[in-house]
Amino acid sequence: MDYWVAVVTRNGADHLPRTLESLFGQAKAPNRVTVVDDGSTDDTQNILRKYMELNGNLRVLTKPDRGYDIRRVPANINQAWVSNADLPADYFMISGDDCTYPAGYADSLLARMQADQWLVVASGHLTSGGGQIREPSPSGSGRMVRSSIWRQVGSAYPLIAGWETWLLYKAAQRGFRVKLFDDLVYEHERPRGTGHQFVYWGAAMGTLGYHPLYAVGRIARNGIIRTVGAAGAISMLRGYLQSRLSSDDSFIFPFDQSLRNFVRNEQALRMQQIVAKLIRKII
Repeated sequence: MDYWVAVVTRNGADHLPRTLESLFGQAKAPNRVTVVDDGSTDDTQNILRKYMELNGNLRVLTKPDRGYDIRRVPANINQAWVSNADLPADYFMISGDDCTYPAGYADSLLARMQADQWLVVASGHLTSGGGQIREPSPSGSGRMVRSSIWRQVGSAYPLIAGWETWLLYKAAQRGFRVKLFDDLVYEHERPRGTGHQFVYWGAAMGTLGYHPLYAVGRIARNGIIRTVGAAGAISMLRGYLQSRLSSDDSFIFPFDQSLRNFVRNEQALRMQQIVAKLIRKII
């Protein structure tokens, strides 16, 4: 059960050492950790040089400074994948530069995925600021991906808002399973939303073809979550509305219609099940 890890960083000097220590300290150590440095202007490069001297399994890809832009993250992960073409690993893991994992995290995910050949994407729950964040599906960071499903969907994230969730729905569309495990927990050191643009969270719901009622409900739910709040929810709504209209932003572009139909139908069925459950409780 070989695996490697992709880490994307920009100005991550305050957190990156703990992330690297955590990854190389896994009970089942990765065959390689590839860090894509997206033009850091802090001490990140010095830190990476130090760790390269300490561990020969660290590979660093350095990009020029073009300022912060969250839209480059999927392209950087894709670059990490291409750079590891020489490594025939069955799995790969994606991590932020501010995540730390318990020593048995990767080993537990790998064992469970190995035991279930239909399980192709999995992660644990993340915590931030000492509180556990309840998410309905595998997180973007901390997710383990089976290499075979990655090849099936084209070996690259699309450069469109919703790229992380896209992989989960593409897997489900092919009859595979994805899972978030309640008993596995890891730490996200930055407060959730720091450096993120919530407008793209909302836009993703439009590009993926979310059912309108489901999208509105999700935005409202995020509005009462401390780490997003009313301001974040308003940004999400703006992004969702922008995705429903014509946009000059190439990052806000609809996914293929077959996937959008699949997503909408899945969510319509889920809402029907929720309503039916409520009715049974009332009766």
